[in-house]
Amino acid sequence: MRSFLLLLITAAFLTAANGQDLGSSNKLFSGGKTPSTSKKAATKKATTSKPMPSRTSAKTKTPTPKPKVTAKKATSEPKPKATSASTGTGKRVFKPIGAKPTTAKVTTARNDTKKVEPPVRKPPPPAKLDPHSAERFDELIDEGNAARDAREYATAETAYQRAKAIDPTDPRADYGLGALYSDQQRWEESEAAYRKALEMDPKDGVTDIALSYVLTQPVAASNLSERYEEAEQLARKANELLPRNALALDQLGVALELRGLIGAETEIAYRKATQLDPDFAPAYAHLGRLLRRRGMNTESAAAYKTAVELARDVPTQVLIAEVFQSEQRYSESEPLLRRALNGDPRNPSALLLLGRALSVRGAFEDAEAIIMRALNVSPNGFAPSSLLASIYFRQGRYEAAEASLMQASRYVSIFDRLILAEQFEQLGNAYKQSGRPGSAERMFQQASLLTSAQKSVSERKRRE
Repeated sequence: MRSFLLLLITAAFLTAANGQDLGSSNKLFSGGKTPSTSKKAATKKATTSKPMPSRTSAKTKTPTPKPKVTAKKATSEPKPKATSASTGTGKRVFKPIGAKPTTAKVTTARNDTKKVEPPVRKPPPPAKLDPHSAERFDELIDEGNAARDAREYATAETAYQRAKAIDPTDPRADYGLGALYSDQQRWEESEAAYRKALEMDPKDGVTDIALSYVLTQPVAASNLSERYEEAEQLARKANELLPRNALALDQLGVALELRGLIGAETEIAYRKATQLDPDFAPAYAHLGRLLRRRGMNTESAAAYKTAVELARDVPTQVLIAEVFQSEQRYSESEPLLRRALNGDPRNPSALLLLGRALSVRGAFEDAEAIIMRALNVSPNGFAPSSLLASIYFRQGRYEAAEASLMQASRYVSIFDRLILAEQFEQLGNAYKQSGRPGSAERMFQQASLLTSAQKSVSERKRRE
């Protein structure tokens, strides 16, 4: 147990544990739901789907779910590492989480990067609402999508919640919330939202991919093996529902790899994804990582080279950088992340990953500036506050580290309580060694509260 906690604290203070990205194929993606059928909603959707002047789209674990939630017929919605946008024909284009949506039916983005386009799926049945309520629901979904694209997360969350209040039986609002939380690495909330959406529409392969992606995140859960097994099952289901979807195949490979299965089946999943879409960069990156783990360094280097060459849009650049970081190759991730931020300065995933890379090489001042930008985009996210605390801690700025940990404690999920408890404990030890017993005791009490809360949750779940 102690070794497990030490592993968790290493991940927290460096925010760079080994295997961090094994769930990356979905981390940047978000899928989407169908848009509204009203003229007003359709017009609005067409407008908000267009990329903003200085933005680009977003992961599949690559571009990982980031969709647009739309009303009932032709748009798309956010997903865990990939997002989708309405093409106006019922088709969706996947985008990584944190990226701006594309709106066209075409498979080529502004930077000429081909996008994955799943088969046309039937829109959900019309809600049993009066015309005015149905139209207002669609408007709120569109408002949420537009706000999410603009990184106005509080506004987006309010819009989705208001839509959900109008019609709690329509999965699009929960799907939008799942993608929104995934953007901010609020994994517990994202998982809950995606599960609700999937309950309402169990045959939506896009939501299967999104939930699978969330389950492959490196959270401090005691049942990781069960989560990875479920992630694999969801990915297999998505492949049955979307048999020619490169993202679904890539996520299957990620889930298998996380389970320690690095043989032929995992390699086949990644290679089939590249065959379905030769420009699908995330699958090449994941294949490169897999081959490297198997000692096939020459083939791995070639796959990585292809992935970098194909990383022409923001979501893909973020995804490839994340795969590099999963192998502790932080210096190689930096150029991709800087390119991504040039195209999308408020991309939360790119900011967090760049802050991590700078922290690892000791560029604390630059790392602090980047993480402060991430907090400006997502002030209620646990990850940026936790990382900022680790940066301050490594500089010996204990009071600043304490303030950041207290901020992180306001948004900590059950998955991160043990990590945060270890951070408080380490800070307490540092205070104690520097002759400040009162401050040390304060930190130890915070650690104890978090540990007790986690034990209570674990015991309740065992009883259930």
